[in-house]
Formats: sequence, structure tokens, C-alpha cells
Amino acid sequence: MKKSVFVLALIFTTLNVSAQILKVDKGSIDSDSSNYFMGNINFNFNLNNRSATAEKEITFTGLEANADIVYVAEKHAYILINKINYFKSTGGPLISTGYAHFRVNFLRKRIMSYELFSQIQYDDGRMMPLRFLQGGGLKFRLSSTEKSKIYLGIGGMYEEEHWKSVTEEDVIIEKELWKTSDYINGKFNFNDHVSFDVILYYQGGYDGESEVFRNRFSGDAVLSMQLTDKLSFLTSFSAQYEDKPIIPINNFVYSLTNGLKWSF
Repeated sequence: MKKSVFVLALIFTTLNVSAQILKVDKGSIDSDSSNYFMGNINFNFNLNNRSATAEKEITFTGLEANADIVYVAEKHAYILINKINYFKSTGGPLISTGYAHFRVNFLRKRIMSYELFSQIQYDDGRMMPLRFLQGGGLKFRLSSTEKSKIYLGIGGMYEEEHWKSVTEEDVIIEKELWKTSDYINGKFNFNDHVSFDVILYYQGGYDGESEVFRNRFSGDAVLSMQLTDKLSFLTSFSAQYEDKPIIPINNFVYSLTNGLKWSF
């Protein structure tokens, strides 16, 4: 596997989709101030026993944690996004998903800036023990006002995936692809207490071994309602669609969570 040095620092941390939203609202990365850290930590917990019949009770338990941190330098911004998720239903196994995503935005104040990124990810529920990717591209600031900001990213990446075979025990299917990696990101402040952040990704590339073009669409949306200077309530929605999965699994997954965020 091709590994850069900074990926080794991320390997101990861990998402169920490939989209990432930085849940930081303490100032703006595009502001004129520099040489400071900002970040947040938030937890979501779900517990319910909604069952189809009184005779068969089904309990669902879910725990999700996020930790984001940013260092804003004079010319560049360094961003680390982490997410891990555990969930279990009655009679079923404990399932975990997670990722760590590191990104550098060079010349952050310009209308056209540059990005490098790397990510390591796993998804037990979908039998994917590893997804590793790294790449880069251009970031365009399409619009910027006091109430909203819109960005467009265009780039490419190398991706390596490991999948467990559904037909053969203890067999791992490895796939290495070069893909385009493009996104559009919108940040909207409705007032001083309510904001909405959404990002949509497209990642696609040609698989010469299978002679097919594989496409992945993913997205992440977060509605944030500020309760105090440091505490906010979040509603998050994530989704991912793959037209040709490596193994025969559900090609569309989504999650909807509610929780609290503490900012620093």
C-alpha cells in the first residue's frame, strides 16, 4: 500500500460514507485572522425498542462520536476530521464504522486555492476492513457573503479498497483505482443561532480489471442550532450510492442522527 507519512498518524482513529463536513463554527477559515486552532467534539446516542409485535422486542443501540480540529496559518489551513460509529440490534453483532480524514488547503484566502488530502476508513457492516485514499485538486470560492459561502472542488485521487468475499471464507478482494474526486460545498447562516452545511461528492474511475466504470455519489448535511456559546444541537444526514459495488451488497446507505456538539 502506498502510504504517506501523515497517514500513519491517522490510523488509530476512524465513517460509514465518504463525505466529510467540518463541524466547526468558531470563526471562518477564510477570515483574515491567522495562527490559531479551532475545533469541536460531539456525541450522538440512540436507544429504542420499537418492535413490530409485543411478543418479539427488538432493541437498537447506537453511539457516534466526532472530533474535528483545524489549525489556520497565515497562508494555509490544516484540517483533521474524525468520526466513529458503533451500533447493535437485538440478536445481531456489534458493528463499527469509522474514518479519519486529513486535508491541507494551500493559499486559503485566494478565490482559487489548492488542496491535498488523505483518508483511512473501515466499515464492518458492509464487510470493508479498509479503504485508503489520497489525492489533491483545486478549490474554487464561487460565492462569499456574510450569510453564505459556496465552494467547488475538482481533483483526482488514488484509492485502495479491501473487501471480504461473500462466497469464500477468509478471502479478501483488493482493488486499486485512480478516480476523479469532485465536490460542491455550501455553508449557510440563517441567523446568529442556526446554520446549515451541505457537501456533495462525486468519485468515479475506470476499473480495468473488471472493465467497468465505477461511480460513487455521497453527501453529508448538517443543521446546527446554537444553544450556548460553546454548545449546539445538531441534526446530521449522510448518504452514499455506488452503482457497481466491489461485492454484492446494498448499493445505497444512509444515516440520520441527532446530538450535541461542544466547540472550542
